[in-house]
Amino acid sequence: MEYIKLMFFSMIPVIELKGAIPIGISMNLNPLYLYIFCLIGSTIIAIPIVLAFRHVINYLRKRKYFNKVARWIDRKIEGRAKKLKAASIIGLILFVGIPLPTTGSWSAAALASIFKMRLKDALIGIFLGNAIAGIIVSALSLHII
Repeated sequence: MEYIKLMFFSMIPVIELKGAIPIGISMNLNPLYLYIFCLIGSTIIAIPIVLAFRHVINYLRKRKYFNKVARWIDRKIEGRAKKLKAASIIGLILFVGIPLPTTGSWSAAALASIFKMRLKDALIGIFLGNAIAGIIVSALSLHII
């Protein structure tokens, strides 16, 4: 039951996987099961976030002040769309994979929405980034590195 609680805890913004794993390790839970549950929780939350942020961004594009910024971003993205498609998944992996504050699933989902990434590509990038960050945080919490 503790693993399920920590899976949901890893869905909370700011805490995410990087905070849930050390908490679970301090509770003397199995590190492998803890890693898997937190990885699932932190990745699954990205699906509704990407979809919700897309609607929010589309709503804001219709507003006077945000419209200018949105058009500028769209022009920059469309001009480099082909290069960004290949680099965007790798960028998300690196962004989420480096365990720093504010570089988790929520921020990556917002970026994926802004860059108009396909949901599948965004999830792959977020999952792999979470997997890397989870390994790093687990190793640090277990005093391996």
